[in-house]
Amino acid sequence: MKSEWKELKIFKDIYKTVIAMRRLKRKDDIEDVVKQMENMFNQFQEKGMNFASELNPNFPIDIVEEDGHYVVTADMPGVEKEEINIKADNKGVEISAESSHEIEEENEKYYRKERSKREFNRRVSFPSEVDAESIEASYEDGVLTIKAEKEEEEGRNIEIE
Repeated sequence: MKSEWKELKIFKDIYKTVIAMRRLKRKDDIEDVVKQMENMFNQFQEKGMNFASELNPNFPIDIVEEDGHYVVTADMPGVEKEEINIKADNKGVEISAESSHEIEEENEKYYRKERSKREFNRRVSFPSEVDAESIEASYEDGVLTIKAEKEEEEGRNIEIE
């Protein structure tokens, strides 16, 4: 139900832009009409790029095992590296991010200022324990990659009495 409201809000924002374009009078400069159209397409593109993340506050995560390591990848488009926080231990990682975006636009006929804020928080458990000191992370092109070395399971010998 919550995701449906967010979806409706996105289309409501686009609808408001179209209505604003219809209110322009013929005496308005063609530049204003073109500017409104550009704004509408830019807004739609921005909303479209973040559409999945706005509908689902969590971000998609994959965990794979490669050569004695667990590799966690998280798709986080539109989030800056500085906005991501990672806490890790030998059982898993907690990934959180807080992203804010502000648009400010002004000309002699109107003033527009919009702010949006998104918060993400997700805990991922490793299939088995890892060496907490070996955990490393990198972020490139909207994809967070966390690599953790599996801990060697050392059993102990049991003497039979």
